[in-house]
Amino acid sequence: MSGLYRKHKLWYLFYIMCLTFVTSCALGLSLGKVSLSKGTKATGVYKVILQLQKSYKNDSTNDLFVLLLLGIVLFFLVRREYSRRSRRCSLVFSIGTSILLLLGRAFYRKNNLDDIFASRFTMGKALIIVVGYCIIIYYIVNACMEYVLPKLKASSFIKKFAPKRFKVSIWTCFAAIVIAWLPYVIATYPCNFTPDARDEVAQFLGDETICKTYRSIIYPEEAKTLLNNHHPITYTIVIGTFAKVGLSIGNITIAMFSFTMLQMLFLAFVYSYTVNYIKKLEVPIIFQLLTLGFFMFYPVIPMYALTITKDSLYGGFMILVTIQLFKLIRSEDEIFYSKKERCILFFSLLGFMLLRNNGFYIGCVLLVVLLIKYRKSLSKLKDIGLLIGIPIVLYGIVLLKIVLPLCNIPEGSPREMLSVPFQQVARYAVEWGEEGFDDGEIETLNKILCFDNDLEVLKKRYDPIVSDGVKNHFNKYYTKEELKEFMVVWAKLLVRHPGTYVTATLNNISYYYSVDYGKGIVYNGTGSPGAKFGLRNPAFTNAPRKMIITTINALKDSSMLGWAFSVGPWNYLFLICIVYMVYTRQYRYALMTMPVVLNLLIAIAGPVAYMRYAIEWIVVLPLFGAMVWICLEETAKKSKLQ
Repeated sequence: MSGLYRKHKLWYLFYIMCLTFVTSCALGLSLGKVSLSKGTKATGVYKVILQLQKSYKNDSTNDLFVLLLLGIVLFFLVRREYSRRSRRCSLVFSIGTSILLLLGRAFYRKNNLDDIFASRFTMGKALIIVVGYCIIIYYIVNACMEYVLPKLKASSFIKKFAPKRFKVSIWTCFAAIVIAWLPYVIATYPCNFTPDARDEVAQFLGDETICKTYRSIIYPEEAKTLLNNHHPITYTIVIGTFAKVGLSIGNITIAMFSFTMLQMLFLAFVYSYTVNYIKKLEVPIIFQLLTLGFFMFYPVIPMYALTITKDSLYGGFMILVTIQLFKLIRSEDEIFYSKKERCILFFSLLGFMLLRNNGFYIGCVLLVVLLIKYRKSLSKLKDIGLLIGIPIVLYGIVLLKIVLPLCNIPEGSPREMLSVPFQQVARYAVEWGEEGFDDGEIETLNKILCFDNDLEVLKKRYDPIVSDGVKNHFNKYYTKEELKEFMVVWAKLLVRHPGTYVTATLNNISYYYSVDYGKGIVYNGTGSPGAKFGLRNPAFTNAPRKMIITTINALKDSSMLGWAFSVGPWNYLFLICIVYMVYTRQYRYALMTMPVVLNLLIAIAGPVAYMRYAIEWIVVLPLFGAMVWICLEETAKKSKLQ
């Protein structure tokens, strides 16, 4: 297009007008069903035009100002020359992202794809939306990779920016983060208490009336406790101990507040350590300050730091593991010949596994990848075996296979791993009814899902975005033969209507790729879960807590900042960082992306997609940003040498 701009500017302007028109149509079209009034007599092209006109949303996307802005942006983006590699990477990313955005909006509206495939007209609208999204995303990504980032690197302001009164040190950052979080500490005092925390405390206290997992797990006859490994046993024991001590002294509020403060201080230190590490990478100070500001002022982070949930601490250990992998990539000697760094890697991986069962599987993959990477160095193979292999053995064999059985503590229910098949079968029942099943198949499914051979019961339990309604009725007394038969029927249904299975899965995880977010994103005080143990927020915290929650919800619903409070945009930012890594051919940094990527893949197979799971990897994003900057610098050095 650069040649067209230089030689035939009128044709170039016409081309930009066409792109602007398609892009503005994509931004303005709504997916909802549109029908003309009975008095309107229209056929053919005229009818389509009227339907398109009625399909436009009544917002700023239809204003002439936005149309002009799009035209100006595209005018400057399109005329630049982009390399073939940049165009390929941008095209793949833009097509994939555009399709996911379309699907995300459709599922957000109606939990199905009727808005896309209901008719030829809706399919045509969907095509316009995808093409329009693709155009703007394609050129923006191209410009970022080959113009914006190089310009930022060459900017004298970026290089020379250095506040005189503020030095980025680990303790300065720690103090700044803690001070910024103090209003949240006051508003949520003593803590945000989750339903999972209620179950964990009930396990430790042996309260069958409150313990939810007790009803879904088979305990050994010799069991003398309600403890199980559905939630990580280590986290259960820790918060259970605090709760028990609090109840014994008659003040559970102080006990849980003490735990929350320890968790908050640990996370504040980890985030400060992250900023300090980014400083050591010699990333510009303005980026260091942006990272610090992110940890200080993005309200979701302190709210989860003050929430009693394993996911908060798990996210902290994910950062530590990612930093150690980053160091391994940048300077192997820093890991292999430093006792301090070896200890950090060892204990961060061990904590990573102890706080979420997912961590064990991620650790196993990392071990295999690193053994392959260092297969030619015997000394480094031994170090990898010690640093990663021992935590895996301690958790996967010593804890799970020896300690828990000796203490008669059962592992979690397999229903969590079966969330996806359960959702698929339930949606199949909703869409196809009894006519979709052969003789005996309903009875086979009933042996596992317990719906009294009545599909109407199974249909009512189905929630397109949460599998709890289906999986909570899992038959914990199942036999291996019954589960095998269930999976055989599941496979047969898949062959009959694969589209239903795909739709069920995409719908269930839609919040991971949608820019819309209808759920609450943070926990609000102790609530009913805490009330079970006499844990309540004092009256003086009600007003500030309500103000914080109201502010977060207002930001979530705003047109300008709402994206920052949805899960999907953060995942797209991660994906852009990975695309840039591929574009610059810096494939070695793929190692540091593995904890986030693998955790996201595991989360996709989970029962629900929402912010509590995503906060684990959102806090890692600054490290991905640092990776992009380093890839940019290394690419610039290579080009100079050539």
